[in-house]
Amino acid sequence: MKVHIKYWGTVAGFIVIWISACVYLYFNGLSGVHPEKTAEDGKIRVACVGDSITYGLGIENWPQNNYPTVLEHLLGTDYQVRNFGESGRCVQETADKPYVKEQSYSKSLTYDPDIVVFMMGTNDSKSHNWVGEDAFLEAYEKILESYRQTKDDLKLYICTPATSFYINGKTEGIAEFDIQPQIVEQIAELVREFAKTYDGEVGVIDINIMTKDHPEWFEKDGIHPTSEGAKAIAECIAKAIK
Repeated sequence: MKVHIKYWGTVAGFIVIWISACVYLYFNGLSGVHPEKTAEDGKIRVACVGDSITYGLGIENWPQNNYPTVLEHLLGTDYQVRNFGESGRCVQETADKPYVKEQSYSKSLTYDPDIVVFMMGTNDSKSHNWVGEDAFLEAYEKILESYRQTKDDLKLYICTPATSFYINGKTEGIAEFDIQPQIVEQIAELVREFAKTYDGEVGVIDINIMTKDHPEWFEKDGIHPTSEGAKAIAECIAKAIK
């Protein structure tokens, strides 16, 4: 009997530890979980498409503080916002983790959004992913057009990637996660110039400029925003949409 009690006590202990770990990962934006939201009739559907900055990797109290959730609160009850961010994902299909090969991509299309907010490019800057401006722009246009083709009156907003910061006294070279800040800046300028080809049909939200003077919003690793940074991003996007 004592053996059985000890065994089940050990099992219970492991279960408690496992549940605690899952809760910790979820509430700190580390689980990769995407709560499903059924599209509601009568609401303006907003799809936030992007990488870990969109997903909210590492943000404390992730369910409330990831930027798409904050955006939904800011836009009001007429809107429904879904988070289709995937950590580490890239625009380019030749990169290590192409966004278009993820379920989040296909789900973002079938969600049938009225508005798409697209912010990606940071991971394309990694040394093993970056192969030049032409390749990036070709892939960028292809993925944007896949959304524009879903409906004639789709509103598309493309965001420049957030500024990438160095930490721990570093001022040049490669930042955390193999991100190259100088390439991120290059990508931001590419997005600005590319947007002009749409002649006003696509909105541009310059998250890069907005974040440039706020390293405190990225204090953990220089790449991922804190809850304060995510709120600032959501406010900037909400202002553009409304």
